[in-house]
Amino acid sequence: MYIIYKHISYRVVMDLSRLRQKILLLDEKRLSLIKSILQPLPMITGSLYQMHRPCGNPRCKCARGELHSSWYLSKRKDKKTKLIYIGKIAPEWLSTSVRRYQRYQKTLADIRKIDSEISVTLNQLRDAKLKTFDKARQ
Repeated sequence: MYIIYKHISYRVVMDLSRLRQKILLLDEKRLSLIKSILQPLPMITGSLYQMHRPCGNPRCKCARGELHSSWYLSKRKDKKTKLIYIGKIAPEWLSTSVRRYQRYQKTLADIRKIDSEISVTLNQLRDAKLKTFDKARQ
């Protein structure tokens, strides 16, 4: 009976150790992500889209299937999507700024996901150490 008890308590200690290690690793990863976004470069919110459309002129090349292309910046405003016309060519600085914003947002989402994992793991660590009043008296 003593050996079984010793084995169980050893297993609990190992599980607690793994939980602590997981928390520390997640915290390191989180800190690394935070450091990567502390000094952001200029960003522009939204997404770039290239649209292909006909102009409506029956003599135009688009009437034969060669559609006109133009770039738009898509932004959410007041729960609605708004398209802002950019032109036939999207400037490099604009696409770079939009990509920066999207990477920044993804990094924030990754940080929130890690925060959630840390919270769940901390709760598991707490629950592993919880005792009922009856067990605590023994």
